[in-house]
Amino acid sequence: MSATLDRILRLLSPGRPRTGRVLDGFVDSLLQTFENCRAGLSDETLSAGNDAVAKFFADLYEKEAARLAETIASQCAHLSEPARAQLLEKADLLIRKVVIPAYARYCTRFTVRERNDFYLVPESLHAAERLLWGAAGLGLGGFVVWAPFIPLWSKEWVLVFGVGGLVFPNLRRVLSMRRYAADLNGVVGRADDEIWRMDMALLTSGGASTTETADAWADQPSTEGTRSEVLDRLNGLPDQDNARPDAASPRDRLRQGGR
Repeated sequence: MSATLDRILRLLSPGRPRTGRVLDGFVDSLLQTFENCRAGLSDETLSAGNDAVAKFFADLYEKEAARLAETIASQCAHLSEPARAQLLEKADLLIRKVVIPAYARYCTRFTVRERNDFYLVPESLHAAERLLWGAAGLGLGGFVVWAPFIPLWSKEWVLVFGVGGLVFPNLRRVLSMRRYAADLNGVVGRADDEIWRMDMALLTSGGASTTETADAWADQPSTEGTRSEVLDRLNGLPDQDNARPDAASPRDRLRQGGR
């Protein structure tokens, strides 16, 4: 029932469909599984490039493929058995050829930066980079106070810019994590949209299941006996054309005083 309601809401929604609800949020939960296992990526795999990373997560997906089949069987009861098999094949291909490579590309770029604490230099030079950002902040603050076309003339702004330079690596970390989350949500949303489109295409092309309707008709009792009884009663009624012409109707009896 919830899956059918979600399809109706998607059809009526004027904006972008909600994410995480197609196939009971299978793609969203799959990427969450990948995120939980991302720490298992070795530095050698990361350095080998996107293909090696994609293979790592494709191996993890093999354990989830059976759950995809179960989800389609439970969430797509409105489709016939051949249509569900087609949807399973197409959804599986979409995950292998689109979702996993896209996730691998975002994951590789983010994980490499994350393991270096989002600094631009190696770990041994992190403190030096932070000090350089602080010095750059002080220089920018001095320029802002000196520039006559910027209405900030208090010398305290130099200290503010200096502190901003020192915390800039932390700010860069926060912004990178937000961007990474937005990228993954975009992958989930586009995959959900495509699976929903394939589902609707199969449904509107004659792939609707008729099992429930057939079962409902099969459960109905036979009407042969009832039909025979009705015909017998009709045959036993007097012919309207041969009815007595002088038979008064109830209205006529009332007019005649109830005789």
